[in-house]
Amino acid sequence: MNDLKIPGKALKSFVLTQEFKRFKEFAVSCTDFRYIGICYGDPGVGKSLAASHYTNWDDEITDENAIDDISPERRKMIESCKGIVVTAPVTNTPKIIKTNIVRRTFGYGVALSKANNETDVYKRVVNSQGLCPLVIIDEADRLNINSLEEVRNLYDQHLFGLIFIGMPGIEKKFSRYPQLYSRIGFSHEFKRLSEDEMKFIFPKIWRNLGLIYNPDDFSDVEALNIIMRVTGGNFRLIDRLFSQITRILKINKLQGITKEVVEAARKCLIIGDH
Repeated sequence: MNDLKIPGKALKSFVLTQEFKRFKEFAVSCTDFRYIGICYGDPGVGKSLAASHYTNWDDEITDENAIDDISPERRKMIESCKGIVVTAPVTNTPKIIKTNIVRRTFGYGVALSKANNETDVYKRVVNSQGLCPLVIIDEADRLNINSLEEVRNLYDQHLFGLIFIGMPGIEKKFSRYPQLYSRIGFSHEFKRLSEDEMKFIFPKIWRNLGLIYNPDDFSDVEALNIIMRVTGGNFRLIDRLFSQITRILKINKLQGITKEVVEAARKCLIIGDH
């Protein structure tokens, strides 16, 4: 588990689930073969978080300029970065999408050139767009046909690996655009946590809360089973539920998670079908 800096989140660490490992293999393939891939899954299963964790992208890299030397902090950032992540805005045009992608790939390329000790400013600029190995576009369902065409054009020009992340059905939407769809090489469904994974992960969350999960304690087992039933393996819902559990434990000065605590936390949430 690796530290995350996500304000307001109950899960302070990234959990290396089997689904993330499959996403990683998918992303590596898209990068190595410079293919277009589609990643789809239900809301809250962890698609965006997986993309952020895999690429280790930081928007600060976007501001890198070609003239100044790279700072030790930026060098460390770019050396661990595997690509860029762009979230498609609700209102988008080809120009907006192009700007969002090009600014980030340029910043990535310039930073990488400087980290590789390229001293020629001209080469830093000219070579920058060809150095980004992977572009991930989150919320890709928002893209209209013209914006998708702009992304395809950038892909053809710069030959980076490309991943679209969206909801189930996005692959059917893309199938209506033959020029784009013919370039798609991989498709990956991001699934919910399995029951076995939840049984493995939840005791770790217990420890993060300063508690110890005891598999021989009926109250602990009962609470865990209710959490599994309520959340259905949805990562976002798990996070929200444990946020409420933490709040209830703190307010009432309780020392353990029980059925009553979980039910009280559940009543604080709006939970749809899952």
